[in-house]
Amino acid sequence: MGKAVMLHLVFGVLAVLGVSMVNAEDPYLYYTWTVTYGTRYVLGVPQQNHDIVIMKAYFNHNRNGIKQRKNSWQDGVLGTNCPIPPNSNYTYKFQAKDQIGSYTYFPSTLMHRAAGGFGALNIYNRSVIPIPYPNPDGDFSLLLGDWYKTNHKALQQSLDSGKSLPFPNGVLINGQTQTTFSGDQGKTYMFRISNVGLATSLNFRIQGHTMKLVEVEGSHVIQNLYDSLDVHVGQSVAVLVTLNQPPKDYYIVASTRFTKTVLTATAVLHYTNSHTPVSGPLPAAPRGQFHWSMQQARTYRWNLTSNAARPNPQGSYHYGTIRTTKTIILANSASLINGKLRYAVNGFSYVNPDTPVKLADYFNIPGVFSMNSIQDLPSGGAATVATSVMPTSLHDFIEVVFQNNENTMQAWHLDGYDFWVVGFGSGQWTPKERKTYNLVDALTRHTTQVYPNSWTTILVSLDNQALLTITNMNITSPLMSYSAAKLLDVTLSLNNHLYQYVSSHESLTAEKVDDRKESGLKWAQQRLNWEENTSDKMRQAIFLQFLLGILACFSVFCANAEDPYRYYTWAVTYGTRAPLGVFQRVFLINNQFPGPPIEAVTNDNIIVNVINQLDEPFLITWHGIKQRRTSWQDGVLGTNCPIPPHSNWTYKFQLKDQIGTYMYYPSTLMHRAAGGFGAINVNQRSVIPIPYPAPAGEFTLLVGDWYNAGDKALQKKLDSGLGLPPPDGLLINGVHKSYTFTGQKGKIYKFRITNVGISTSINFRIQGHPMTLVEVEGSHSLQEVYDSIDIHAGQSVAVLVTLNASIKDYYIVASTRFTKPILNTTGILRYEGSQTRASLPLPIGPTYQFHWSMKQARTIRLNLTANAARPNPQGSFHYGSIQIVRTLVLSNAKVKINGKLRFAVNGISYVDPTTPLKLADWFNIPGVFKLNSTKDFPTSGPAVLGVSVLGITLHDFVEIVFQNTEATIQSWHLDGSSFYVAGYGSGKWTINSRKRYNLADAITRHTVQVYPNSWTAFLVSIDNKGMWNLRSQLWSDRYLGKQLYLRVWNDEKSLYTEADIPPNALRCGKAVHL
Repeated sequence: MGKAVMLHLVFGVLAVLGVSMVNAEDPYLYYTWTVTYGTRYVLGVPQQNHDIVIMKAYFNHNRNGIKQRKNSWQDGVLGTNCPIPPNSNYTYKFQAKDQIGSYTYFPSTLMHRAAGGFGALNIYNRSVIPIPYPNPDGDFSLLLGDWYKTNHKALQQSLDSGKSLPFPNGVLINGQTQTTFSGDQGKTYMFRISNVGLATSLNFRIQGHTMKLVEVEGSHVIQNLYDSLDVHVGQSVAVLVTLNQPPKDYYIVASTRFTKTVLTATAVLHYTNSHTPVSGPLPAAPRGQFHWSMQQARTYRWNLTSNAARPNPQGSYHYGTIRTTKTIILANSASLINGKLRYAVNGFSYVNPDTPVKLADYFNIPGVFSMNSIQDLPSGGAATVATSVMPTSLHDFIEVVFQNNENTMQAWHLDGYDFWVVGFGSGQWTPKERKTYNLVDALTRHTTQVYPNSWTTILVSLDNQALLTITNMNITSPLMSYSAAKLLDVTLSLNNHLYQYVSSHESLTAEKVDDRKESGLKWAQQRLNWEENTSDKMRQAIFLQFLLGILACFSVFCANAEDPYRYYTWAVTYGTRAPLGVFQRVFLINNQFPGPPIEAVTNDNIIVNVINQLDEPFLITWHGIKQRRTSWQDGVLGTNCPIPPHSNWTYKFQLKDQIGTYMYYPSTLMHRAAGGFGAINVNQRSVIPIPYPAPAGEFTLLVGDWYNAGDKALQKKLDSGLGLPPPDGLLINGVHKSYTFTGQKGKIYKFRITNVGISTSINFRIQGHPMTLVEVEGSHSLQEVYDSIDIHAGQSVAVLVTLNASIKDYYIVASTRFTKPILNTTGILRYEGSQTRASLPLPIGPTYQFHWSMKQARTIRLNLTANAARPNPQGSFHYGSIQIVRTLVLSNAKVKINGKLRFAVNGISYVDPTTPLKLADWFNIPGVFKLNSTKDFPTSGPAVLGVSVLGITLHDFVEIVFQNTEATIQSWHLDGSSFYVAGYGSGKWTINSRKRYNLADAITRHTVQVYPNSWTAFLVSIDNKGMWNLRSQLWSDRYLGKQLYLRVWNDEKSLYTEADIPPNALRCGKAVHL
């Protein structure tokens, strides 16, 4: 009975799994290839070549880059396959499983590759998987490579005699010295470029055309533009080229790299409407040598946001957070063994045995290879010949360092995998080099270069059980192709025989394999007999394990996924724009001004790869995002080293328990005055209700002052001791006039409005339309109705607007507050179907000044009954009844230090140290800052320069009072927390001022204004461990010292309170070598 119940249960589970997993079988593509000798005049000399069309030689084919998942039997190298005998045949069967991209195939036996037999292998995406670029209008494959007039047998004889490979005689493109590729003007084409040569790196370029790199050996990459590309032996890239030049013919050029005599091959890019042949000088090759090439290689980065062969983004596999289980250092060298030139790895020069290593391993044939004959690290002593096999375990995550001790370029390939190329460097590798690794968006590929007397490091997840070959692709030192040359052929033996395809009826056997067949069959029969004799109890136990295994698999399908990830790749560049009619240099993000918005949902994980293509260091801060437990991602100079020019850094943070309207912008120098800002909109989860009807649509408005002078000129003025001049105008979404928002009559729309300016408060209003305030910086507010609303520097609000007026256009107006003169900018609210332009007069702003604004600010209150990001009502945290454990009174002042204008807080004008405070604190670096050098209350005496850091204990409930002694309005922002704005008042704050606090429903926000000669008080629960910037949002004031940091700390070392330093954290200043 028990067996029957168990059997039904198993079948039930299998039925459920079967329904969920059934799919049609993937398509089959069939090819029949005949390999023959043929004669071709490749470089003007008749040569015997291999044509893929029965030749009297043993032969094998390898598919360079095809992973052969679970199926190394099909890899086509002498370590896995017996060669196909002459006048015979063999059928390869393999699946291009979860792969896209540009690959090649070629002969893997002896020096056959020098006679041809190679070709392209292009794998396209499935129709359901999008590609991160527009579909090209055509696809060209270019097989580039060096070529020898001496045939392969003569080259082999030369190597066998102990000599090295001679210099090649030329370079070919698709087997020719001249070929043509035709395309239509205005269209974009993909060029798939592979280096199929034997020994030589090549540089590729197209006359008058830039190339956009989109794919490298199956990985989508960040789409940088290149005039020329280095492609090393065995490597493949795909670029997009737009035919946007005058209709004529243009040279395509491939030339050798790092050779004294530069060999060149040309082809022609022919516009179909061209009547003009190619002309002019060939496009120049790069002048830089190895350093230039290494720098270019570092610009190849993974596109984290795009899909590859599968629907999940490439960046969803966080390789940089995985602990390496093994480090292998492979040092190559040129050696003399028995008086002949050989190449060795860790002291062993590989020799192919008569029996393929895979067959020997599968049939347990002794005497073919010795496991661990090669060590993980370089060994001393003379090199010897051996069959090098290194064991690893399935699912290990290993670090492999290629140490090139020769004066020539190397290229290494790993069968069965791709890997992350995390670092290149000169000299000898040491463990300290790991600090330079790219652990965020390193490129995945199957073949990597190693520069002379340098090292390259890869990380690889060993998830493909097999015997796999690490191969030096330079045929001058082939690790795979010819045993007389340099070869490790390090075969990684993954010791787990589950989940492999065994095609024994197809497998070719040789030498000792035949002697083992009978014993293999006997073993199989013994296994069957054992299973027949197994007791009922044993069977039940096995059956139960099988059932639990199925249930475990099933649970994987049913498990809840972690919070979603959103991936962004942002290239920060200079650009020219004229926001106020004057052309000036601005900062662009992905060629956008303002930058692209981040649209997300509560608890989403945000990954932003920022590529700094400026000529100066750069950082972005995420204004209002709390960065729970991880001030490492805050993006200010107190927490982060700036991103160096022409480099990148990837931010990783979670929008933990937040909703609302936020922004990002540059935090370095006066960069914010050049743009680089954008919106962050965080919507509620679907299970959390909002306290108003869902709007028909949303509009984001980034409103702010603007200066024609530009960031450099403004910074120079401040550095000279002068103050910031008045702005030249206002912008809405980077436009001065007539930015248009369109909606339908009768519908309700949400307007998210943020003051992104650097110096000026604004008033916002919409002609003929009142606004219902619903959200302030992540807090749902009481839904008061306003005709106009003041928004101070760094603040954000969200309002609902009902389109209930006549069908026409209406002015949207933003104007400066508390300035002479008043500056205006206008946008347009357009009703669908409107035929009537907006008409004057503009809606007037408030005529009253600070007192009116302060009174309006007091009407902005917390909606106690509404949910925010979490299901509990906002009012459930009774902030007014919590005992204050510390009071900080921060008095700002305009001062002169060393004869120059500065701004100070409690007598100290902040200066950024060269070492970020967070790094100094984490690594206990002395001499960077002194805790509590700034006092809790204003001090007398002259202001001084300093590094202001206040120590706060985690979970303290703190009262902070901003005392503004200046005649201008201030705006203050706190990173890492939001706070309750308990009170505003004129004059000087005293303890008696607490009687006027709102201790019931004060709004929570992250940025608050302080009126001239007045005070503002807020209450904050300090529950976020880290180093947090408290700064003026008047950017010139902040630049000249009006800021400080709060070090929030306790003695507990726990990931529940603070995350560890990110593995990709940049080091600078005194932390540069830590």
